[in-house]
Amino acid sequence: MVVVEDDPLTRGLLAEMLENHAFEVATASTANDARRAVRLTDADGLVLDVDLGIGPTGFDIADALLATYPHLAILFLTNLPDSRFAGRDPNSLPLGIGYLRKENLADASMLVTTLDAVLRGKVSEDMRHDRDPDRPMAGLSRTQIDVLRMVALGLSNQDIADARGTTVRAVRNVITRALEAIGTTDADEGHGRVVAARNFILAAGIPLTDKS
Repeated sequence: MVVVEDDPLTRGLLAEMLENHAFEVATASTANDARRAVRLTDADGLVLDVDLGIGPTGFDIADALLATYPHLAILFLTNLPDSRFAGRDPNSLPLGIGYLRKENLADASMLVTTLDAVLRGKVSEDMRHDRDPDRPMAGLSRTQIDVLRMVALGLSNQDIADARGTTVRAVRNVITRALEAIGTTDADEGHGRVVAARNFILAAGIPLTDKS
């Protein structure tokens, strides 16, 4: 089993959890490290974070490795509510994957049970947190999420319209609907809406910048 995680503490904890449950574990923090680890250990599966800093995402790494090693079992373990937040169409994810949100990982048993299910091709719906209707921002469109990010960064309606190639009126409509969806009605340009958008996005574990 190869654990791909850029945070050293989290990487070590995950490896320890799995080793304590009789898994042989190699670790990696980058795409190159992951490819090397899979090749050298003849791994049967991957546990991947999605947001790995600058460079390929966990989705990119999984796609590349599955092209060469189609037998690999894939478990994504991430803060992101679903794949849209890494610029990935949810319908394009590999079949048979597991997807757990880190904040929902109460103990090692959930990780181990899900990983066992992925390895056996028996993934159940409760092992796909990216499909949970109660996940953060589940009701928002990708456009609304992208615009909320821009609001959180302090961009004006005109700045957002210029960046997206649309009108100020269209931007304001998107912002109003998005802020209403997260329980805020202050759509006027200013500090209030910036704080509301930033707090909500960060609380959801979503990066302010989109690396897609």
